[in-house]
Amino acid sequence: MKEFAFSRVSRLRLKKEFEAVFAAGRKTVTRDLVAWHMDPNCAAGAPGSDKEKKIGLMVSKKTGGAVKRNRLKRLLREAFRLTKKELKEGTRLIIYPKAGCAIKNLAQARQELDTLRLKARLNNDGK
Repeated sequence: MKEFAFSRVSRLRLKKEFEAVFAAGRKTVTRDLVAWHMDPNCAAGAPGSDKEKKIGLMVSKKTGGAVKRNRLKRLLREAFRLTKKELKEGTRLIIYPKAGCAIKNLAQARQELDTLRLKARLNNDGK
């Protein structure tokens, strides 16, 4: 069950990690999310580079009040935790929900992350 854990090493936490993804990464947009992602090959020289898949969340106050923002962050973290084995090794991902984000439950969050993964070509199988 350790493969499904969402540990501290699975999070982008440092400012330089976020800056590296913004500088060398690419932007992908879905209906409810904007995401910046760094190709695992580019991530090799990035701060904190390793094979761990990492996520960073940025939720604006335009999304809603604190309760809504925190719930959205919890849903996105859980969706990432459940689907991270489908991502390429070493993927760095920053997710920014749009102001009118309609994600209300875990199923919608997982569907949106799957759409993002396919659109950004971050599949573990290389497709």
